[in-house]
Amino acid sequence: MPYVGNPPRNANFLIDQFNGNSVDTNFSLQLAPASTASMIVMVDGIRQSVDSYSLVGNTLVFSEAPPTGTNNIEVVHFTLGVTTSEVSDSTISDNKLTVSGVTAGTYGNESSVSQITVSSKGRITSASNTSILNPLLFTG
Repeated sequence: MPYVGNPPRNANFLIDQFNGNSVDTNFSLQLAPASTASMIVMVDGIRQSVDSYSLVGNTLVFSEAPPTGTNNIEVVHFTLGVTTSEVSDSTISDNKLTVSGVTAGTYGNESSVSQITVSSKGRITSASNTSILNPLLFTG
């Protein structure tokens, strides 16, 4: 019988396996998951409640030590963690920005626009050149 609908998709999920020893509660994962909801943790083939463990970076922390066994702890990752970073102040130069209707070098301090005409759709239709101190504080 032919398949009806969208074809099934396959994925290779990252899996971590550990040996329990009835003592250790912390296990280092290969990568930090986005959250406890983005992985399934099994001990001896039994899915563990999300309330029975937590994450600290890439460390899986059980509330109680898992029992002794060889590869009896398995973590299946559904998503990978995301690391965000913030750009330091004054590190983006003019050549990294699209200069369209803005004078190069004036992205937040002094600008050379004083009168702006805006259409009913919120588009800037004209601007006159005169110095102002903070281009982000226009009032209408």
